Amino acid sequence: MARAATLPRRARVTHPVVPSTFLFCPGNRPDRYDKALRGGAPGVIIDLEDAVPLADKAAARRDALAWLAALPPAGQGAPMVALRVSSPQTPAGLEDLYALAHAGALPALDLVAVPKAEDAAGLRMIHAHAAAANPALRLMALVESAQGVRRAADIAQAGPWLAAMAFGAADFSAETGADNTWDALAYVRGRLLFEIAGSGVPMLDVPHIAIDDDGGLRGDCERARAMGFHGKLAIHPRQWPIIVRAFEPDPARLAWAGEITAAYERAGRRACAVGATMVDEPVYQSALRILRRAAAPT
Repeated sequence: MARAATLPRRARVTHPVVPSTFLFCPGNRPDRYDKALRGGAPGVIIDLEDAVPLADKAAARRDALAWLAALPPAGQGAPMVALRVSSPQTPAGLEDLYALAHAGALPALDLVAVPKAEDAAGLRMIHAHAAAANPALRLMALVESAQGVRRAADIAQAGPWLAAMAFGAADFSAETGADNTWDALAYVRGRLLFEIAGSGVPMLDVPHIAIDDDGGLRGDCERARAMGFHGKLAIHPRQWPIIVRAFEPDPARLAWAGEITAAYERAGRRACAVGATMVDEPVYQSALRILRRAAAPT
């Protein structure tokens, strides 16, 4: 109770909707950029961080920014394009941000994915510099450390340009010594979702690292969706269709949500019964959340 009394009231803002998955593409493989973009995934992340060895980072940075500069702005229904920079706590990350700020107009770049996010202040500074490439640019905060988990509520309040957050289990496990398994990290996932509850920021789950384990990926998606995750990141082209299907709204659930919201609004947003279900404000908000998810890009 004492901790709750000291926390500031969390403001709920309208955050841009992101798809249920993004496919990572290594930044040091410019030959794969166009293939990733045209492969059907609803979102693509060109990765300058973990996928790129230190010796290749300068070339990857140059290739990625040149490709983005030549890319026309996306039309409706086109994949969302993101760039994951290296950690801002490293020289390579600072060089990524400097190059991004001085790259000129990049209207096709929708998001910058920021690794090792640990506080809102750092994200605000990064956004101020990165937005030089595109005033409408948004950020995705990757929570990959114990400090980031502890500060998740603060991160979620960084600004309306925060499009999403995502859990980075591999780095978290490396820091804490936890096994990178669902059971070992179930508490951390729940803690993240608890901390950002009410913020309106969607949370994406970590990629499934076994690329040929379709059954395991489906199981992880089912668990993540049940917990309240918005989607899950992908590291291989065979993964994203499984993720999209797993996070699609169930038709019966969608029909239920439509019936609930319509009845509650007809009742003037007063408690009412819909069949055997008693509908009040929390039930109504849950139904609205289902409808919003259905309207989101997959």
